[in-house]
Amino acid sequence: APRPNTNTKHTPPNQTNNRKHPPFLCIVPVGSKRTNEPHLSHLILLVVSLSTTLRSQLFITSARHNFRLSPHHYNLKNKMGKQKIRPPSQVDSLTFPVFGLTWYGAPSSPTKNDGCSVIAYCGGGGSAKTGVGNKIVVLVTADDYNSSQSAAASAADSGVGEGDSSAAASQPSSSFSTFASRQVDISTGEALCFGIHAFRPYNDPLNMVRLLACVGDEILLYGIPLLASEANNTATASGGDDAIAANDAASNNNNDNGNDKDGAILLAKTNVGKGYGANVSTYSGLHQNGKFIHCIAVGCENGTVVNFHLNQTTPNNEQSFEFVKVSECKGHTKAICAVNFHPRGHQLLSSAKDGTARIFDAANGNPLGLLKCEVHDPNGPAPPAIPAANTGTMKTKDPRMMKRPPQILVRGCAYGDLEGKIIYTVASGKRGAAYLTKWRTLVPLNRPPPEAAGAGGPTTTTASLSSQPLSINQEYRIQCSPVPISATSLSSDGTLLTMGSVEGSLLLYNLESKKVLKEFKEVHDLPVTCVASRPVPNLLMLPGELEGGVNFDAVSASADNRLGRWTLQRKSRVKKLVPPRSARKRSGVEVYLWELLRIPLFMLFLLAVVAMRDTMDICREEFGLSALVMDAGVSNAGHCLYREVLWAEEGRVSFVPE
Repeated sequence: APRPNTNTKHTPPNQTNNRKHPPFLCIVPVGSKRTNEPHLSHLILLVVSLSTTLRSQLFITSARHNFRLSPHHYNLKNKMGKQKIRPPSQVDSLTFPVFGLTWYGAPSSPTKNDGCSVIAYCGGGGSAKTGVGNKIVVLVTADDYNSSQSAAASAADSGVGEGDSSAAASQPSSSFSTFASRQVDISTGEALCFGIHAFRPYNDPLNMVRLLACVGDEILLYGIPLLASEANNTATASGGDDAIAANDAASNNNNDNGNDKDGAILLAKTNVGKGYGANVSTYSGLHQNGKFIHCIAVGCENGTVVNFHLNQTTPNNEQSFEFVKVSECKGHTKAICAVNFHPRGHQLLSSAKDGTARIFDAANGNPLGLLKCEVHDPNGPAPPAIPAANTGTMKTKDPRMMKRPPQILVRGCAYGDLEGKIIYTVASGKRGAAYLTKWRTLVPLNRPPPEAAGAGGPTTTTASLSSQPLSINQEYRIQCSPVPISATSLSSDGTLLTMGSVEGSLLLYNLESKKVLKEFKEVHDLPVTCVASRPVPNLLMLPGELEGGVNFDAVSASADNRLGRWTLQRKSRVKKLVPPRSARKRSGVEVYLWELLRIPLFMLFLLAVVAMRDTMDICREEFGLSALVMDAGVSNAGHCLYREVLWAEEGRVSFVPE
């Protein structure tokens, strides 16, 4: 609520301006007429009066049946609904809103020294020519065991004397950092990047992580060196004036921002189509006819999925890359939300805002299957049918009064196994709950079996089998969130589904138990725009996780300029080292006083214990609550303590003769 204006008087209807705030309630408890002692009911009335007085100062009458709280109380009320972010989960503040996110990782390996964790996010302030920061930020964490071993060896050699060298040699290698972290910024200029995807090809000779960026109608391919020391060598090996120029531009941009000067390398780019609008992208490797083919699929704003092959040549011992369009998959009527390759690379799975998910043949773009999603409870009654406009049941032709079917948004789709027989989709409307649906693809009964070569008949190849329509059955549909879902991501092992809601919450959903393992409620101020699940199983550690002690399960971002890292762990595996307290040496005077006074202080403590015991035995009535509240109660209690317990008169002391 806005801060109330103290200069303006709010006048409720049918009331005058001289209306005042609710009066103070003041109730003074009095004693009984007979005994003049307080009762418990008086204390209760006093507490009630004080609480009512405080409540009357919090509320301000502003309009009819409209009450506004003070700004401080309103802030407290808003924070009550949000969950406090506790470690080891963490949230980082950014400088721009984020619309795309990706996470690639390879397990840490001391022998191969090729482990890496790459988190990239993109966004910006808009498309104006000035005053915006449209860019892509790449956070690279890679194994660097060679540097750690060199640091350990230099530390052992730098010791002076035999004792120092032995101490350095005995120092554990874990004290030296086994990984290197850096940040790379890529400016996208006036255009805004909406989707990115990070991957690393099999047996990559360049030792780089590739990054696909959807900028306008173009798809850009960048190379991110894992270590800063390898950036210059990689730029020379990739070849081409465009790559070197892009590397210099990225280096200048990173140097201005205070980051590492070795930036990204632009390897290739292409236009998906005029007015297509690239939204999302993905990568898959395909083994076909003894060759390894790099396949890239791009989901567009107009509902088209474009499939490319990335050709790599080495003219004059220089690496060059080129996009070759293979097919266009058409069938969706609205923007694509997610796109994924079949685990074997010969099919494409996509979902869109038209309420459907579709399967296409990656080679020719032919449709193979249609998955129509619904957003109502399967165990409840079916939603009422919306009559068509030409049936004569419409009472008006006003577009504002016409009933239209609710729009269903299929935010996510993914394959749930290595064979590509299980498919998961998450769909929701603009309002209401979100539903998770599990589909299973079956082999059609009318499909001819493949015949062996030389049997006398036509041979059915694997390519012809993959181009035939599929039979798809729905196994179950279950509610996964009470509010609409805006972003989804499936983990690499197919067990954990990360979902971001329009309320800014993040859900970690277990597909095996069909339950939400953990919910981070309203951790973002705006709807979650993108999420990314862990790229490797939780048992395998990424670079930096061994030292940090936390294995993050998901990453999320939103337009509220925040990037969150979430985990199911309750605490870190690494205990914080508390520095020992410095033991100050006491001076001679302090030691002398302590030795002199410690016995008298101990005897004084014993005397206080005995006096407390005698007080409870002799002056129990004088120290009671009913006696203290009277007029002479305190003086009587002091007289009893002094005369009866602590000091005895001469007349009361008598000795027994021997």
